[in-house]
Amino acid sequence: MPAVRIVLATVGTRGDVQPMLALAQALARRGHAPLLACPDTFGAWVGSFGIEHAPLGEDLQAMMREKGATFSRSLAGMKQYFAEQLLAQAPRLLELSNDADAIVGTAMAWSAPSIGEKRGIPALELIPSSCVPSDMHPPPMMPFYGWPRWMNRVLWWLNDRIQDSLMGHALNGARAAIGLGPVRSFTRHLFLDTPGVLACDDAFLPPDPTWDPHWRYAGFLFLDDPTPLDPALAAWLDAGDRPICVGFGSMAGGHPERVGAMLEAAIPRDRRCLVLGGAAELFAGRALPERFFAVASAPHPSLFPRCALVVHHGGSGTTAAALRAGVPQVILPMLLDQFHHAHHLVRAGLGPRAPSLAKVSTRALERAIDEALVWPEAPRRAMAARLEKSDAGGVITDHLAALVRERGAHPPPAS
Repeated sequence: MPAVRIVLATVGTRGDVQPMLALAQALARRGHAPLLACPDTFGAWVGSFGIEHAPLGEDLQAMMREKGATFSRSLAGMKQYFAEQLLAQAPRLLELSNDADAIVGTAMAWSAPSIGEKRGIPALELIPSSCVPSDMHPPPMMPFYGWPRWMNRVLWWLNDRIQDSLMGHALNGARAAIGLGPVRSFTRHLFLDTPGVLACDDAFLPPDPTWDPHWRYAGFLFLDDPTPLDPALAAWLDAGDRPICVGFGSMAGGHPERVGAMLEAAIPRDRRCLVLGGAAELFAGRALPERFFAVASAPHPSLFPRCALVVHHGGSGTTAAALRAGVPQVILPMLLDQFHHAHHLVRAGLGPRAPSLAKVSTRALERAIDEALVWPEAPRRAMAARLEKSDAGGVITDHLAALVRERGAHPPPAS
């Protein structure tokens, strides 16, 4: 079919932008014209891959650093933030989608389905996890795994009430600003009324049979990143045994210096340790221990195969990259779907159980590391081979093309 114009909208941290950038690459390879709308702090990075970028929203990580923990603890502050963001987001996306054939939203780009409705173009919600409404698991804001299914239904009902309280009014205000009526439920609007795609693997994160055909699995989205390892990092890796890699993505945690001291004590003395980002926070500005090395960032596909173990927060992208590399991993979740991924790592027999980052002790971390280092290799290798063959970008591109063709055959009524 002819090239189509797709707006990809995401607001959040790098972990929210990277899957959309990977999807933009897949669309561009098929000759389509993706526009990635995301916070301007990621604009140069997006542009370095030859993908068109437009500013949208703000970098959530930078905002959290500025406002600190008081923001997350203040319901009034959160509601005000969401209202301000969505009132600015909706008209901006409406402008960016002027000549678009479809729109895809993820993370906090909650206006994307409304823009599709207003423009009369297909809208697709992309979730890089399977932590969407189901009685098979609890909602991400209430990660109480192991409870009966009827209790999960109760938790999702409570989750809906909380989301409506925090974001429902803001979303309806944004919809009113672009001439649309209100929605009754934030959760239903985003997860059930809008077609969705799960950008994750169904063997690792199994489906709920009731989702078919609403939620389609595509597989994990992997960014094609040719960036070489930093020469100093490559030299350090070459100089000794494979290290334990520790990184918590965009998440710093409430007491990073506690985590730094715990890592120093828990990692075996005969093991080297690579710290990805946040070293100054983890070690409170003091000199790194001799067997530690720190870099701000590194491309996971090049780095993880050279590591003995990855200890991380459980973000979807980091979890998937470690799975594809076939490297052992320990997940210390902090929030939301990170608990979901940690739960399924254990369920799938791919790694040991570990506490959350907030609750982990030095002994518990030491035990999890020891278990992971001797974890059976066969299940990891099987999962790695499976993910090497996946083509999530192609699957989603085909799905979007089908939605555009269908809308072309059945144009919406004139407004």
